Amino acid sequence: MTTRQRIEAVLRGELPDRVPMTIYYSMLPRSQIERELRNRGLGFSWRTGVVGWEYPNCSVESHSYSNKDGSFSRTTWRTPVGEVYSISRQGGALSYGTSWTVEWPVKSRDDYRVMEFIANDAKPVPAYDGFLETQRLVGEDGYVLSHVGYSPLMEMIVGLIGFDQFSFHMADHADAFWSLYDMLSRKMRRSYPLFAKSPAHVVLYGGNVHPEVMGLERFEKYVLPRYEELAALLHEEGKLLGVHLDADNQLFKHAVAKSGIDVVEAFTPPPDCDLSVREAREVWPRKILWINFPSSLHLASPEVIRGTTEQLLLEAAPGDRFIIGVTEDIPADRWAVSLNEILEVVEQKGNTPISSSHTAGRPRT
Repeated sequence: MTTRQRIEAVLRGELPDRVPMTIYYSMLPRSQIERELRNRGLGFSWRTGVVGWEYPNCSVESHSYSNKDGSFSRTTWRTPVGEVYSISRQGGALSYGTSWTVEWPVKSRDDYRVMEFIANDAKPVPAYDGFLETQRLVGEDGYVLSHVGYSPLMEMIVGLIGFDQFSFHMADHADAFWSLYDMLSRKMRRSYPLFAKSPAHVVLYGGNVHPEVMGLERFEKYVLPRYEELAALLHEEGKLLGVHLDADNQLFKHAVAKSGIDVVEAFTPPPDCDLSVREAREVWPRKILWINFPSSLHLASPEVIRGTTEQLLLEAAPGDRFIIGVTEDIPADRWAVSLNEILEVVEQKGNTPISSSHTAGRPRT
């Protein structure tokens, strides 16, 4: 089977011939080694949008500048009720092309009115052609998923206010805080039908939810309901909802079990996070685990990498509803070693059905 065929079998709840292995497209440097890994079955996981946004009554501009502290970009939104701006520092995960926000758009109570106007002005538009072209280019070498962006509360935390200030805003500006949350929720609801009618079979809705920051009560009250709204429309069309839950999931496991989430993407097992594949399979027997191989172990010895991979396959037996993925950067001097070791184990012991009785190589530290 090709990588795409393996992934599609997993998404149908069937056994592929072998457990698929994928890596985010931007994280695999082009080289002879890369080509050899792909020839052996390493595939791409590619996330792209199928919905765009238009803002008929707003304007946005960005400009870049540098100083002794580095390179920065300032983005300003202008509206009839005022303007907001954010500043990001360029750098960080170079393969992602990401940046680090140093000033968020919502800094004071006055900024909430501007952000509400922007959210209310937002008009979703289909952007299906780009998805179809990406799907055509990837072909059998991987799988293309659609990506929604963050759920409203996570967008406020990650994109508008910042982790270090959101709890203060939630307490000091409670009425404005929750009013903006409601406006962002209405904005996202306008896009859900377009995702449901899109050519994407799997739609990823945000994620990056940290239990230490979010807490269970807020997760169940303000995050899961937004997932459920989209899941209901997707399921009517025979599509799947995925969520990028790459942090500790022990606190959320029962809430996720009762949810309409179909694919737990970037699920990260120990030693990096606190829920094992075995326990996740027990509590989420009908959900698909598209895991992230624990990032810290890319720095480990080949023996530890192999032992961990064997243990993951053992816990995922018989191998249905399971994909080994890499969703975080690997250091430049380690990616070839680590990916080769993982793939060798998948080649040797990832053929399905995997027996749960075989003795896997235990990770050694």
